[in-house]
Amino acid sequence: MTNLLFQFNELLASSVLIVAFSLLAYILLQNWRNGIARSLCVLLFSVVIVNAGDVLISRAIRPTTLQILLRAQWLGIALVPAAYLHLANGLLVASQGAAAEASRRWHVWAGYACSALLMVLALLTDLVVMGGIPSGPLAQFGAGPLFWLYLAFFVASILVMFRATVVARQNSLTPTTRRRMTYLGITFAAPGLGVFPYLVIAGAHTSLPSGALLLLSAAVNIGVMVMITVMTYSVAFQGVLLPDRLIKQDFVRWGLYGPFVGLTIILFLQVVPGLARQFGLPETTLLTFGVMVMTVLMPILVRRVKPYLDKLIYMQDQDEIDYLRNLPRSTFTTTDLRQLLENSLIAVCGALKVETGFVVGPSEPGDDGELSYSVKAVCGSRREVRRFVQEHPLNELMLQLERVRVNHPGMLPPADAFLACNGFCMLPLHSPDGAFLGALGVGFPPEVLRSNGGLSSDARRLISVLAHQMELGLTTVQMQQRLFNMLRGLGPEMQSLQELSTRLEQATPATLATLDTDVALQPEFFKLVKDALNDYWGGPKLSDSPLLGLRVVRRVLRDEGSSPTRALQAVLRKAIDNMRPDDQLDPSAQEWLLYNILELRFLQGKQARDVANRLAMSESDFYRKQRIAIEEVARQLGRR
Repeated sequence: MTNLLFQFNELLASSVLIVAFSLLAYILLQNWRNGIARSLCVLLFSVVIVNAGDVLISRAIRPTTLQILLRAQWLGIALVPAAYLHLANGLLVASQGAAAEASRRWHVWAGYACSALLMVLALLTDLVVMGGIPSGPLAQFGAGPLFWLYLAFFVASILVMFRATVVARQNSLTPTTRRRMTYLGITFAAPGLGVFPYLVIAGAHTSLPSGALLLLSAAVNIGVMVMITVMTYSVAFQGVLLPDRLIKQDFVRWGLYGPFVGLTIILFLQVVPGLARQFGLPETTLLTFGVMVMTVLMPILVRRVKPYLDKLIYMQDQDEIDYLRNLPRSTFTTTDLRQLLENSLIAVCGALKVETGFVVGPSEPGDDGELSYSVKAVCGSRREVRRFVQEHPLNELMLQLERVRVNHPGMLPPADAFLACNGFCMLPLHSPDGAFLGALGVGFPPEVLRSNGGLSSDARRLISVLAHQMELGLTTVQMQQRLFNMLRGLGPEMQSLQELSTRLEQATPATLATLDTDVALQPEFFKLVKDALNDYWGGPKLSDSPLLGLRVVRRVLRDEGSSPTRALQAVLRKAIDNMRPDDQLDPSAQEWLLYNILELRFLQGKQARDVANRLAMSESDFYRKQRIAIEEVARQLGRR
């Protein structure tokens, strides 16, 4: 029975290690900038160190290895009280305002100094822990002369942390934040319970039988796993300006791909030895087949489970989320349009027995509303099409074709519907409401259209059907592009609303009064960013910009000690540098285009026309892309 309990404890220690490490990685990646989250990272790191030591100690054979591992665990044990003081300070600052930060900061540094001292004493001396290692499955040192100082430090940090959670909950204005503070108040002791060296207390390991100690250890490990998960969930919302649904979705996804998969693998590895003995097969053989099966089955299982968890998260918004999730499958993209036009063009050229053809469609209008045209699909000789376009500018040619009306589908296009032009015949394309869309061009001599009675009825019917499909494709993509542009334009406003909603939800009496001074939440934030970039090399829109009040600008000003104007310049330059794509990315990619516009236009101070010429784009297209690039800079500044 004792051996079975020992194996169960070993499994639980491995499980706690996986869960704590997964949660630590989640917080590090998702919310590192927040002080509360950073202090939680220290607590989770302590849990990882101690449980990693427990897993290794259970397998250690040499006494010297046990000595090293038991002392190494104090790297985590000694950190816990200081981390609790750090977390308590973060909660009090968040609930009472930044004015309280300076007066409490020295408590945090003093706490870490004490933890560092205890850590050194535990590693190098017998003042904190001492004595031989007891026999049995739960190896541990005895208490040294200064262990009681650590105990007092630990208990004091727990009390300070409890008081901080009570104060933070009392200062919470919304039921949601109070509920999360309640979760935190119930579970904050979990890291301490998980790492505290109970058996170090003199005589504790001899007063109870091994079976009772193992059962107690198992109960603690199970409780720690559940509590650190709830604790991390509570802290995950702190300082993150995202809707709750996104944070919950990220947390659930991380749980599926981290702890769930890890615990399943650990359970499988624990079962393999028993199965090997049962079936009389080598363990390595079963491990090989097991890894093969789990590599295939686990992604399938996660994919099957995830939709049901999403339904719980998006219970009230399920219809909208399902539609958005399926939108990529139903969207008719620019690539889909190009394939449709190319296939239709090949069929038209085959029916007319010609080798070359192309389709002209509208490009996206610029900020000035000017409409331009470009070749959307080509069949046959690209050189011939390029020569034709150079000799006949598309914008001028489309103005002539716009006057030609063809009533189809339903009626077949007559021969004179084609406009003959320098070896090509152009058929205008119109939307269902009669708006001009572009043209179909084929390398078809005009005299052939008029000879032998012109086009046959079958040829004209095929051209009519295919031209109609082209018109539907061009119309659909045009409408979708307008919708996408509208959504992009609403992006900053939607993000501001989400951030404001999150800040109101997490507000306290001390922080509520500062909401109106946050520049990033002001409706003219995008214009302020654009004005500051225009005056990047000097001007009143930079030196007197309200952007000087951004937190990131104040941080740079405090750390580097430069002037406010130079601090804002550094922040803008950093935001642009962050948009620089990887050098391996195709230089013609959209990401490079946006970065080059910002770098040439603002950092190098070149004129808009010069930048447009250098990037081989029209001025209208340049202004449209410049707006998208500035919106991305504004988004970066708003997040920092």
